[in-house]
Amino acid sequence: MKRLISITLLVLSSIFLISACGESDATSPQQSPDVTPDIDIDETPPATTEPMPPGDISTIQVTYNRISWRENMEDTAIIRSTGELREYYENLKAIEINELDDELVWRLTGDQYNDAFFTGHFLMLITVPESSGSNRHELASIEENNEVLTIHIDRQLPGIGTADMVGWLIVIELSSNYSINEANVIFTDVHLEE
Repeated sequence: MKRLISITLLVLSSIFLISACGESDATSPQQSPDVTPDIDIDETPPATTEPMPPGDISTIQVTYNRISWRENMEDTAIIRSTGELREYYENLKAIEINELDDELVWRLTGDQYNDAFFTGHFLMLITVPESSGSNRHELASIEENNEVLTIHIDRQLPGIGTADMVGWLIVIELSSNYSINEANVIFTDVHLEE
């Protein structure tokens, strides 16, 4: 008899517990899968110190201009106005042995890169010496991190090159959206297959 009472109490307790659990689920508000839960979201994104990822460079205008070679030529200039551009041009002209290409002169004297251009853009001017006139350059990527712009340029080296030494002036047109005070240029040698 005690056994029967114990079993009965156990069954009743189980039924009571099951029904109590079921009721709490039934009384809690059910949310359809289409409704997003109420969550406090801070509208302000957290400050980031990570580098900006390389952007799409397909829309960036770049020209590669052959100029006279000279020792210790590798240099980078950030140009933000027609005045700075004219000063750069005068310094470049003073050290050039050969005449500059007419189209390059037209651009560097402020006719193409005028005040209107500099309201929304700036220029990166990179000079680099090459031991062979066969070597070429191609902009690979640009990264911005803590007001430093890093420009990656591939030096394309053919299997067999010419023995003439040449200088290059790489002109990169950039949007003023880049907030930079300094620039680094990294050249990577890319050996071309013949």
